[in-house]
Amino acid sequence: MKHHKVLRVLLIIFVTLFFGAGVQAQVNKIPNLKLYDYEQLHFGFIISGNQMDFVVDPVDNLQQLYFKGRELPESDLGYGNVDSAQVYGILPLPNVGFTVGIVGDLRLGEYFNLRFIPSLAFGRRDLSYDTRLFQDTDTIRVVLIQKIQSTFIEFPFLLKYKSKRINNFRAYVTGGVKFSFDLASQANKTEENNYEPKLFRTDTYGVLGGGVEFYMNWFKLGVELTMSYGGRDMLLREGNLYTNSIESLRSKMFMFTFTFE
Repeated sequence: MKHHKVLRVLLIIFVTLFFGAGVQAQVNKIPNLKLYDYEQLHFGFIISGNQMDFVVDPVDNLQQLYFKGRELPESDLGYGNVDSAQVYGILPLPNVGFTVGIVGDLRLGEYFNLRFIPSLAFGRRDLSYDTRLFQDTDTIRVVLIQKIQSTFIEFPFLLKYKSKRINNFRAYVTGGVKFSFDLASQANKTEENNYEPKLFRTDTYGVLGGGVEFYMNWFKLGVELTMSYGGRDMLLREGNLYTNSIESLRSKMFMFTFTFE
């Protein structure tokens, strides 16, 4: 699929830069930005490619449930009068989006920094429902796709641990928490016959990542991979096929980021 190809390209770029940096560190013996790491506070910005996804936990007795009447999204079925339906499986389908943000970095010591990176993230996640429709004596298999758009305002607080600088190269790991607010959430809208799964607006993520930094003549370039996992069930229960078939729906996100500081 397209998003897998994009991620493979990003990983190739990351690995190339990582090993290229090691070679450059040995060739270029003249350190750039000598006093940069001694600044108590500095700023920058990020540009990221993200992959938004879900962790889906279906209800235990999913394949024994029959959905009828008002539980059925008739406008999505496309087969006239349907007596009942069963959901045999639910598959999350991630998509690629992008993130932009501002970096605030506070020096805590020689190897530790505290980072605050308010960001705006755009993306989409899909849910695929493998469904059986029962119509008189007929059984029809359909795959129902629900597309969920998200626009997040994010507030990550991260602790950064850095390795010792080697000429113009340094590696690091980060970890912390991220608070998000979804501007595209439909949770407050109660439209009749709108069966689209709706997500709550707020979530809290655990964040873990790592990357490398290159000290250039005028700025520091970072290349970073991070993963974020949401802590709460995000699905608003509305008593229909799309929501009653899911026990919990949690968010996760992968990011490939370039930082300019």
